[in-house]
Amino acid sequence: MHSKTPLWHVAGLAAFAALTAQSVHAAGFAVHEQSTSEQGDAYAGVAAGGEDVSSAYFNPAALALFPGKNVAGGFSVITGNVSFSPQSASTAFATPITGGDGGNLIKTGYVPALAGSWQLDPEWFIGLSINAPYGFETEADSGWIGRYHALGSRLRSVEISPMVAWKPVDWVSFGAGFRAMYIDARLSSAIDIGTASGGLFTPGDPANDSLVSVKGSDWAYGFTLGTLLTPLPGFRVGIGYRSKMDVNLKGDADFTLSPAGQALSALSGQLVDTGASAAITLPQMITFGVEKDIGSQWTVGAEADWTQWSKFKTLTIQFDNPLQAADVTNENWRDSWFLSLGATYRPDDRWILRTGVAYDEGIDSSSSYRTPRIPDSDRYWASLGAGYKLTPSATINAGYTHIFAPNSTISQSVSDPNNQLRGNLSGTVDASADVINVGFSTTF
Repeated sequence: MHSKTPLWHVAGLAAFAALTAQSVHAAGFAVHEQSTSEQGDAYAGVAAGGEDVSSAYFNPAALALFPGKNVAGGFSVITGNVSFSPQSASTAFATPITGGDGGNLIKTGYVPALAGSWQLDPEWFIGLSINAPYGFETEADSGWIGRYHALGSRLRSVEISPMVAWKPVDWVSFGAGFRAMYIDARLSSAIDIGTASGGLFTPGDPANDSLVSVKGSDWAYGFTLGTLLTPLPGFRVGIGYRSKMDVNLKGDADFTLSPAGQALSALSGQLVDTGASAAITLPQMITFGVEKDIGSQWTVGAEADWTQWSKFKTLTIQFDNPLQAADVTNENWRDSWFLSLGATYRPDDRWILRTGVAYDEGIDSSSSYRTPRIPDSDRYWASLGAGYKLTPSATINAGYTHIFAPNSTISQSVSDPNNQLRGNLSGTVDASADVINVGFSTTF
């Protein structure tokens, strides 16, 4: 057994970075929903410019495609179902852990996005985007079988990015931007006092369980680059880059102790309200898109985006209480790809119809690294969307995506030293999600 009780159990530690039971809408803990017009065609070709200035989030060089002054905004609602079917759960002492299945682990998410641009002269364009690149919220039923791994989780982020684009000739543009992101995180989980006490109290007994709630926040900074080419009329190729961002979340840990927890705290000096911090690196991302106009009515596109999640190997939590041992979790995530194909059809001067499909690769390298807080798996998108021109310069947009996620398996084991206090947990996760968004774009 550990001589000191970690503040969070391993899956809980990961939530300082992810805080989501399952990001069924994007790999890891990313949020892909940043453009209403592009949601309808599954973001196919968005790095090549898309239909409005919201595409600058993926490639700042796209600013040069939109003359004059432009604004595009949208709001996405993400609903889903993430259910856990437990197979077995036990403590490091081999005593059973009892409890329910946790109910629907995922909570409804709301994602706003806003972008604007201003053409300064024939060559120069400036822009600003406000987005929520990471975040979700989950909550399991109290007393569920995975309570030592996770109870509640929340991550919120807001990114502000001023950008500039230069178009020296008609067929090429270059873009760059500065990224400032605020991240706020909160999580909670149960503590198995029986196991933490080394068997002084009955391991896995819910009557002895205590609770911990942790919150932290930080600002992070990075940059974005891009280029956009038009080698042939009606054919666009775009490449965008979003840098990694270093985050050092700092906050507080609050404990709610049972009588057994109070006794253990008095004996050990642990389980006392204290400060906590976690250093993580948000991944870099490369986007590649192509779009081809076919006549005046059709546009087809393709997208291939790569995210370097493999930098997230371990997470170390430090505590201000010197008696509270640092805790390390092995994540061992892998890099992931987002691939999509889509088409846009304009039957007349008013309507724009869109459709697309996508494959979003999961980040878990094996079931032994998958946790009930982030039981990630591959996802498949089917998208539809439409736009209606209110005037020649103003369009309203709507999009819908259903996301299918094949069942994933969780196999957490006490053979991992960081799982000694959390115990064994195995089961299957079934997940799906729906994304509905509405928005507008205008030029003036």
